[in-house]
Amino acid sequence: MTIPRSDAAESYDWRTVVELSVDTVGVAIPVVGRGLRPGVRAEWGDRNRFKLPGGGFVGVGVGEMAWIEASLPNRSRGENTAGLSLEETKEAIDDLVAEALYFVEPGPAREISTESGVSRTVSVRDPRVVRLDLVRDFHLKDPSRLTPILDGLARVPHDGRIKVRRFADGRTGRAETLRVGPASWAATLYDKHVESGGMAERGSLRAEFRLRSRQLSSVSTQSRHGAVVSVSDMTPERCEGIRRDWFDKAKFGTWVGGHHTIWDALFQTELSDREKLFFVGWLQARNDSFTVDISSKTDRRYRRILSSLPDLGGVGGEVKMRLNYETGAEEVD
Repeated sequence: MTIPRSDAAESYDWRTVVELSVDTVGVAIPVVGRGLRPGVRAEWGDRNRFKLPGGGFVGVGVGEMAWIEASLPNRSRGENTAGLSLEETKEAIDDLVAEALYFVEPGPAREISTESGVSRTVSVRDPRVVRLDLVRDFHLKDPSRLTPILDGLARVPHDGRIKVRRFADGRTGRAETLRVGPASWAATLYDKHVESGGMAERGSLRAEFRLRSRQLSSVSTQSRHGAVVSVSDMTPERCEGIRRDWFDKAKFGTWVGGHHTIWDALFQTELSDREKLFFVGWLQARNDSFTVDISSKTDRRYRRILSSLPDLGGVGGEVKMRLNYETGAEEVD
């Protein structure tokens, strides 16, 4: 399958894209000395990082290697509503490296060893993989379930070292977003319809796994699937196994919903835990027609918050949902 460039984007059927796909990739190639070709510094200034004409960047100055990174779908067609297949990804990496060679002087092939003890010979023809963003797109049958799914997954317990953030991303049109992970890696689940400016259908939910060389060549990855150190290691079986592992690690397939309480409804409010206790007391008194002595300012604030909550008559419902990795849609119990 050939991914069209931006001039054909409007007529492209996004539903035909392959399930295993890739967005951003970073690779590294050996270079001579500091890496820059003669005359590049004089032409572009005293810099170690340069924008590539087709998108992305190339950076030099660390360990006689040049780092080259880009969103490959953006380079291919001017947007990233869908990722690239592995075959297309490898072709795009070749194009990316060829463009970077305008700036850098390639060096001979070099043997490298990872922290986990994996050795590879990397070169311009087979670069080292330093970043790989694997993608799994979901298409919800009922788009209204997107927010409850993200809210539910934000409450799933994780290891204390793993941070969980639920927010509207101001950089992407305030797309509803859930991010799981420490600084070294990130699993993100977000509203692709909003992020893409409406190009993706409503109910499009993207799971994106940003993995660095440490995760791609870890002992566990090596033992379960085989390490991804160079581009030639990027086989369908290996990448699919790694993508599924990180989907499970982020717990994006956890069942959410079920029995809801007032505390679930208050999860996204501005109230502190202490204020939530007072709010629930105020709400119970209000339902019991009991007059409480609070300031008019606090009473107005509580009424405003109450009006913003979903229908509390539905609290206590038993609908449970999860993202089904195999079908690419939500599953309802």
